Amino acid sequence: MAPTLGNFALWLSLFFAIFQFFTSRKNNKLKFITVSVNGLLISSLISFFLLMYVHIVSDFSVLNVFQNSHTTKPLLYKISGVWGNHEGSMLLWILVLTIFNYFIFKLYNKKNSAFISKTLETQAFITTGFILFTILTSNPFERMIPAQENGLGFNPILQDPALAIHPPLLYIGYVGFSAAFSISIATLSVEDGEKIPWHIYMKPFVLAAWTFLSIGIALGALWAYYELGWGGWWFWDPVENASFMPWLLGTALLHSLIIVEKRKSLRAWVLLLSILAFLLSVIGTFLVRSGILTSVHTFALDPSRGIYILIFAALLGGYSLILFGVKSKRYFDNNYFTFFSKEGSILINNILMVVICSTVFLGTIYPLLIEALTNNKISVGEPYYNSTVIPIMIPAILVMGIGPILGWGKEDKSKTLKKIFPTILLTTIMTIFIFLIYQSYSVIGIAGIILAFWIISNNLLILIKKDKNCSMGMIIAHLGIGLVILGITSSSVWQEEKITKMKIDSETKIKKYNIVFEKINEIKESNYVALRGDFLVYDDKKNIITILKPENRFYLIKNNFTTEASIHTNLFRDLYIVLGEGNLNDGWIVRIYYNPLVIWIWIGSLIIFIGGIVSMNINLRKLKILY
Repeated sequence: MAPTLGNFALWLSLFFAIFQFFTSRKNNKLKFITVSVNGLLISSLISFFLLMYVHIVSDFSVLNVFQNSHTTKPLLYKISGVWGNHEGSMLLWILVLTIFNYFIFKLYNKKNSAFISKTLETQAFITTGFILFTILTSNPFERMIPAQENGLGFNPILQDPALAIHPPLLYIGYVGFSAAFSISIATLSVEDGEKIPWHIYMKPFVLAAWTFLSIGIALGALWAYYELGWGGWWFWDPVENASFMPWLLGTALLHSLIIVEKRKSLRAWVLLLSILAFLLSVIGTFLVRSGILTSVHTFALDPSRGIYILIFAALLGGYSLILFGVKSKRYFDNNYFTFFSKEGSILINNILMVVICSTVFLGTIYPLLIEALTNNKISVGEPYYNSTVIPIMIPAILVMGIGPILGWGKEDKSKTLKKIFPTILLTTIMTIFIFLIYQSYSVIGIAGIILAFWIISNNLLILIKKDKNCSMGMIIAHLGIGLVILGITSSSVWQEEKITKMKIDSETKIKKYNIVFEKINEIKESNYVALRGDFLVYDDKKNIITILKPENRFYLIKNNFTTEASIHTNLFRDLYIVLGEGNLNDGWIVRIYYNPLVIWIWIGSLIIFIGGIVSMNINLRKLKILY
């Protein structure tokens, strides 16, 4: 019964999406638009929660449940398994679309009815496209006859708390840009678009998208760090890049909106960035769903799905970019910015962010194009990105550090130098201090540490001075970025790795820590068995710091082995141990990592998220003033 109702609710969502498209297009009476928006939200909610229900009760008459669940799977992963597969994740995508659609509708009033109607029309078209994609190629309620007694289980490496919340956060980010896209289309389409405060409508959606995409990317990196067992947290995987690219353009868009708000400049640029950020989100969906990539992150292996999304992306991109080319002239301006001004620094940073995004896009797409055209496989990996992205990122971070200090309009250079002198002094002191501790030098290390403390110092001083020209949310987010750069640089430059074979009671050393392999135990859980090693960690004074317990797990249902790293964390470093293959006679391969300051990546990411939430709250209050 539940699968039938869920499928009916999904078809009902399609009906309401189409109904919203036509009622909004004709700008019909408010009551019809209200019915379509609310109907779309309610039917999507019902469909999604009925899919969750059939997962929780292990209804193996549903193909999606059979392929992705098992009666022994813990409840948390039965729930997260709903979006841990292709079909369910697309239903989640639709639900998030309808939630943003509802909040767009809440902006509707008599003064902006034509504008919001056009926005809702575009949003309805996007929603219809994704619902059709789900029904035609990825229906999560597809039945199997006869029903099976049990399922095939769930990918073991996805059975993790961080991965349970990672996709919903990413989807809020991806789909949030759809609202900005729709508002841009409405701005370009409606005759009196210039008179509508469209940038004020757009900013909360962009903030929501950027904030949740930031924390979603961070959680994905954290999962990769402790789950994949390779001691790192970012591999320039094409699917990682798929979320990073819209984040880069979203960063540029967010800062450009500040200039539109303060100086009424860069309006055409903001409209273009809004379009491109969402198109990159859809292209990211294509990369993950098409099956053309081999990655732990990808879901689908059906080329027909990829073709559908590619055609849909081309349709959205072609229409929106042609519309921009035809209608954007009225949003151009002839304002010129000086370098030593807040708007000048934002413009330069925008350009650099777009160049970085283009570089990542080229590295991600180029191997796919080569394979499609020549049938030859090539790989673009870390060396390419490090040699191209980092040199562009360095000036972007320098500008980001000084931007909040500068004033709007032309400012005396000597006055600017006086402002940044305390920052230079504080940055120098903290940089010297950190290098005295680690006593190891490299060009990348020096540049990264200086840039990290440059941003941290600038924003701490602004907080102390309580500069009213700077948004509190922005300062908090910038402070978080400084801490992330500190963690990235330190863990990359000063990481130490040791791979050794250890038997019971043997000992090894890394940095100032002695590590003793005390024992190994067999562990049995409801859905896996494991070998767990106990490693005693002693400091240089022979005090026990911790006991690390890495595992080798075997998931019986999926017939799959995984490694579970064990990590001891403090504010200065991580000790990270992975138990490899071995036996009692020969010993086990053990990988040990010493990762300095890596925790500051996650602390910084959390602070960025808090800064984004603070900014969202401030901008929602501004939006209420319009009503």
